[in-house]
Amino acid sequence: ARHRERLLADGNGRLVVTLDSPRFLLVYPEKNWLPVMEKLAALPVTQPAVRAYARLLLGNAETLEMDAAGRVLLPARLRQKTGLHKDVALVGMGHRFELWDAQAFEAETDAALALPAQALTELGALSL
Repeated sequence: ARHRERLLADGNGRLVVTLDSPRFLLVYPEKNWLPVMEKLAALPVTQPAVRAYARLLLGNAETLEMDAAGRVLLPARLRQKTGLHKDVALVGMGHRFELWDAQAFEAETDAALALPAQALTELGALSL
């Protein structure tokens, strides 16, 4: 519910949902997906890893409409590929979102909180 207004404003209620990881789905307001699609289309498809990644994102992308309550019906095959069940967590990640199974996201959060401070130095000059 906390991201509903942004999703409605940024994408007029139209979202693009796709695979990127076996742990979560990527969710883009439609207008934010278009530059991603253009970047993927410009990559050198002669490299097998690039071709596979572009196929993963583009080939599994689904455009969905939010209903009046701000809900979408996710395709069953995308839910199955990422292990999404009834309770999910929508995580804001700047210009996109990640949609996680709620328990998996809680475990991911706990693991991140358990990282030693030294591990965070790998982020280099990132200062928030």
